[in-house]
Amino acid sequence: MEITERIGEFSRKELYKMTKDASILQMKNVPDETEIEVSKYLTFEDEKENGEVTTVHSILSTDGTVYAYQSKTFDKSLRDIAEIMTDGTFNEPFTIKKVSGKTKSGRDFINCALV
Repeated sequence: MEITERIGEFSRKELYKMTKDASILQMKNVPDETEIEVSKYLTFEDEKENGEVTTVHSILSTDGTVYAYQSKTFDKSLRDIAEIMTDGTFNEPFTIKKVSGKTKSGRDFINCALV
């Protein structure tokens, strides 16, 4: 596992919680309309047992819950929101909600919206 992007200051405990902890919630399994007050954000590369490397994005909420996702759509929306709300620095919390839908071809996707 290699952290490729950190926005903000992190304690070692936060780094562990956001990358390795068993209690990380997969964003795709979070109910739609769930509100998340975003505190910190990082990106890391994780190597699966078969050697495949995946990019994972991780959010730490102000209540200590960690959410992880791989969706490029979700990540673009989160970064767009952060750019407007915090100049892209994530230096103050802001609230998003998880939304999802289906593409025209019938594939599921996740996204986020500012609350």
